[in-house]
Parts: sequence; structure tokens; C-alpha cells
Amino acid sequence: MDLAALLDPASAAIVLGGTLAATLLGSGRGEVAASLGAVANLFRRPFDYEQARAEIARDVAAMRKDGVVRAHSVHSTDREILSATEALIHDRSLASLVATHEKFRDERIARRTMAMRPVLLAAEMGPVFGMVGTLVSLSQMPLAAPAGGSMVGGIAMAVLTTLYGLVLAHLACNPLARLIARRGAHEEAQRQMLIDWLARQLAAAVPPAARPPEPRLERVA
Repeated sequence: MDLAALLDPASAAIVLGGTLAATLLGSGRGEVAASLGAVANLFRRPFDYEQARAEIARDVAAMRKDGVVRAHSVHSTDREILSATEALIHDRSLASLVATHEKFRDERIARRTMAMRPVLLAAEMGPVFGMVGTLVSLSQMPLAAPAGGSMVGGIAMAVLTTLYGLVLAHLACNPLARLIARRGAHEEAQRQMLIDWLARQLAAAVPPAARPPEPRLERVA
């Protein structure tokens, strides 16, 4: 197989340029920024439950011993862990820990949803502009010309643009969207494990919630 025959800059420019333009026009600035951030995040080390737990284990042990009343913020490089434990210490409530975690989780999910929209839109537009390139190349073929080099070149370009569109959609954009989704699901599972562990460890260190006053029965005269 001649791989060089599969390379055509003009066909690639039609498919890639058209897909990029349609994606940018169809996406908001925030969505594009979220997509770039999600792609960059794929090259960073994923959140790890064991590492995060080891980082705060000494502080959690101190809280279990002395209670959260005299506790200080944990030593963690993760913004969510810091915020969640600070809410726990400030309010002396596991509910504040869970609520802060859920707030960050909802923000991450919303950000991830925004990030995937341009990628999925690009996956849709790739085959569309592959077909556009096919129509453009066929429209440039002379109708009355004999079956020579110009006609063969036009057919080759028509086939390549369709091929490029399919490859862009199914070997680049769709796998990228699934990779972002898998990384997000992994992070959510790891963070949930950490919050569950914290709740178990600190359940006895949190003061019991104040009980509501008993209803007072009035005497009937």
C-alpha cells in the first residue's frame, strides 16, 4: 500500500479547517476554554485516593484524638480537600464536609460537560466537511474531459476528504471525548472514596448535633 497516496494537503485543509471553523462558531468561549483545559488535564497526574489520604493522614489522626473543636486546617495541596475540611472544622459538622465536596463535584461535572461539547461537535462536523470536500472536488472535475489525470485526481481528492472526515471523527474526536469522560469518572470515584474515608474517621470527633427541645405539654384546665 502506498501511504504517500493518502496524504493530500488540500483535502486535509478542507476537512480540518472546516471542522475547526464550525466548532469554534458553534461553541462558546467558555466551552472552548473548558475543552482546552480538559485536554491539558489529561497530561497531568490523575487524582489518587491513596496519595491524598497519606497527605492528610497525620492531621486526621490529630482530629480524631483532640476533636475538631481544636483542630487546624489539614496540610493538603488539593483545593477541594482544604475547603471541605475547613468547612468541617468551622461548622463542626460532617454535613458541611459532604456539602462542600458535592459543590465542587457539581462544578467539575458542569465544567466537564462544557468541555465535551466542542469535542463532540467536532466529531459531528468531521464527516460533514469530509462530504463537503468530496462535493468540492467533484465540482472541479471537467464534465467533458476524457478519463485522464485531472479526473483521477478529482476522484482521489473526493475519496480522501471523506476518509479524513471519518478518521477525524472516529479516531480522534470521539476517543478524546471518551477519554475525558473516563478521566472524570475516575476522579469522582477517587474523591468520593476520600470523602467517605474522612467521614468514617472523623465521625466520633465531631460534636453531636444539638437535639431539638422536647415539646412542652400544656395543662388543660
